[in-house]
Amino acid sequence: MPSIRWRYDLYVLEKLNVQKMTDEQHRFVEDMGQHMVGWGLARNTGRIWAYLLLRQAPSSLDRIAADLEVGKSSASVGTRQLVALGLARAIGERGSRRLLYDGLYSLEAIFAARNAQARDLLARFRQGARVAPHGPGRDRLEEISDMLQEFIEHAPEVFQRLRERRRS
Repeated sequence: MPSIRWRYDLYVLEKLNVQKMTDEQHRFVEDMGQHMVGWGLARNTGRIWAYLLLRQAPSSLDRIAADLEVGKSSASVGTRQLVALGLARAIGERGSRRLLYDGLYSLEAIFAARNAQARDLLARFRQGARVAPHGPGRDRLEEISDMLQEFIEHAPEVFQRLRERRRS
């Protein structure tokens, strides 16, 4: 349970951290929003994540909505999705319904979500390989299937090694 002092410090940082984004930061937020669409996230969810990654302190829904010029409901949906994916955390205040959101850098969470889509893609490749006539087309589909299968199987090991390397 965070101390009262810690919650107060977060509140002060939230109030003091009201500067507008620079043009470069705004471009980063917009580019990330567009990029994350390709990863299966809504554009605003990607924008919110980029915004949170840039912030010096956790942000309220009101601050996120105002700075990104989106509705509070859109900010709420986006932050909930980020929390569910492990890309943000919600910090509650005792005795209040108000939450502050902090962006987390978790490529593992992104890849875990993408692995579900990768498994679907793998099933389509395997299906194509089964129905393709013998020859180069079938060979390509089988090779792609095998490579994707190996990636899916080894991704958790890679992330485990990265976590261990960061700890040492």
